[in-house]
Amino acid sequence: MFESLLRKWGWDAASRQQARERGLEIDRLLHACDRRLCLLPNHQQALAPGMRISQDYLSTLTEKLPPVLELSLPSFSRDRRLGLLFAGPSSLLELLEGSDALRDFFSHAANGDEAWALMTMRRSETGRFGVAMENGELRNDVAQTVVSFDGHRLQMPCASEDSFHRQSGERALHVLTAVIAGQLSLQEQTRLQLEAEQGRLQLRKLALKSAAHVVLDEQDSDDLPETLAGVDQRLKEIRPLLESLRELNSLEGGLDTVRHILEHPRDYFSLERVALRLNRMGVKVGDGDEESTLLQLEELVLGKEHPTRRALMAVRVRREHVIELRQQFGA
Repeated sequence: MFESLLRKWGWDAASRQQARERGLEIDRLLHACDRRLCLLPNHQQALAPGMRISQDYLSTLTEKLPPVLELSLPSFSRDRRLGLLFAGPSSLLELLEGSDALRDFFSHAANGDEAWALMTMRRSETGRFGVAMENGELRNDVAQTVVSFDGHRLQMPCASEDSFHRQSGERALHVLTAVIAGQLSLQEQTRLQLEAEQGRLQLRKLALKSAAHVVLDEQDSDDLPETLAGVDQRLKEIRPLLESLRELNSLEGGLDTVRHILEHPRDYFSLERVALRLNRMGVKVGDGDEESTLLQLEELVLGKEHPTRRALMAVRVRREHVIELRQQFGA
């Protein structure tokens, strides 16, 4: 009974060990974002609940990934998804040969001959007019959407599927750390830009109020108001924004930004399911097309105000398949 009470209160040995590990993760995160935040005496207590929320959330993301894709020459005939993601075996070989992470993995004999990895890509959609059958008539002016993928990268190669899922959560936390660092940097850059604009506006106001003052502005002044009323209005708009940003860029404000992101990771780091039905040319088609392929992806969405997207897929690579591709399509 006494041990159950200790577990409930988080005072047992396992809970204390988890708390120590979480504290180390918090310090590593802050060192990567803004190490000055470690100077605040309450930073551990402020961020511990959010770190727990983020770790629990990020550890479940790989469970949403579509079925694993084998990267090999035979897969081009067995799995039509491969032909939609790559222009051909040569482009697949270029990815495998150009991956430093995969090369380093296979350079260690203890890792074995099979790697599980995460493949990231950029997805783009382009509109065009193409040839298609409509109502039994062949037409060459049919509006079509072509889906293509580029920027392929292999990340986090692992020796087993279990290891892949375990490391995915750790990798996701590193990516979330980069998102937090980017948010802190964006707040600071916005503050500096507004302060510079405020200074230029004050100089413009001085020049407009007195013809005896001449202001030499090395920057393009076309974006500044031409009238005194316009200058006053813009200064009025900037003032509350600057006050808010100065508060956010203080140590306490920065810690609050980190805490908010950790407690709401879905707003800054999420996976969205994308289902595309494509023909062999990568053109979007309807569900009734029997020759089409259903391509399911998870898209990683990073950031909130200006999000970036990357398509994700779990892949498996065998050493012998890389050798086979090199023998047939290598230089």
